[in-house]
Amino acid sequence: MSAPVRGPADGPIYLDHNATTPVDPRVMEAALPYLTRHFGNPSSAHGYAEQPRAALARARGQVAALINAGSPGDVLFIGSGSEANNLAVRGAVLAAGRERAHVVTQATEHPAVLGAVHALRRLHGVRVTVLPVDSRGLVAPGDLAAACGPDTVLVTVMAANNETGALQPIGELTAIAHERGALFHSDAAQWVGKLALDGAAWEVDLLTVAGHKLYAPKGVGALYRRPGTALEPILYGGGQERGLRRARRTSRWRWRSARPPRWPPRSWPPGSRAGCAGCAIGCTVGWPSAWSSACGSMGRSVRGYRTR
Repeated sequence: MSAPVRGPADGPIYLDHNATTPVDPRVMEAALPYLTRHFGNPSSAHGYAEQPRAALARARGQVAALINAGSPGDVLFIGSGSEANNLAVRGAVLAAGRERAHVVTQATEHPAVLGAVHALRRLHGVRVTVLPVDSRGLVAPGDLAAACGPDTVLVTVMAANNETGALQPIGELTAIAHERGALFHSDAAQWVGKLALDGAAWEVDLLTVAGHKLYAPKGVGALYRRPGTALEPILYGGGQERGLRRARRTSRWRWRSARPPRWPPRSWPPGSRAGCAGCAIGCTVGWPSAWSSACGSMGRSVRGYRTR
């Protein structure tokens, strides 16, 4: 930052930048024109969209350069690091379309990741393996290799831990996952902006960034998606962020990329009506009452997917 931000005069010195950071004045200065004069919706087809759309493109390029991974089009702007983790974990597993899919993570992950994998287990019957860490807080590559099997669709391991400072061997862990046919996601919220990050060398499929950890406002996140990595959205309606994160985009504080969900589904559950309009809002028009109220594009949460 150009100058320190002072808290209350009688308050303690702030030393918790792993939790959050103050907004850098330069960030505020860069954002202000897009909150006032250039307020247009970047998805619109008229002149008011031009400046916000150009700003989004520049911001994507800046994020791609920061993490040295892919092109600007591979960066999705998300509402937070936790949301990016949920989109990566839930989106990758459900897009795989496997019954009894298997996910591997580790014990000291951020709650957003652990919560997402356990929800997948509860709601969709996904098998979850939580690896231990050693005395240094690290995952043993041999443990990961032993845990992965033919049904493993995703491995998710954070790059840097916010409490212990442990730095995982992401490149090595990614290689093991890929050898076994699984995708690899890493929550790099505590790494980006503090240490140089070479996403190209890591070869991760999905990588999470949280803006408020590096002097951006809260409510700002990014997800890098390696080209060809399929994701099921967690929000439906609209086409922002290549159909993966539907919401109005703020030009200077948010970021974008990916692939819309398949509709209609590749197959319909027995007894359902293939004539469903496919509105993807969770109605029961095309689904008999014996099934869940969620339709096929809402995660295929239907009878036959046992919870555990």
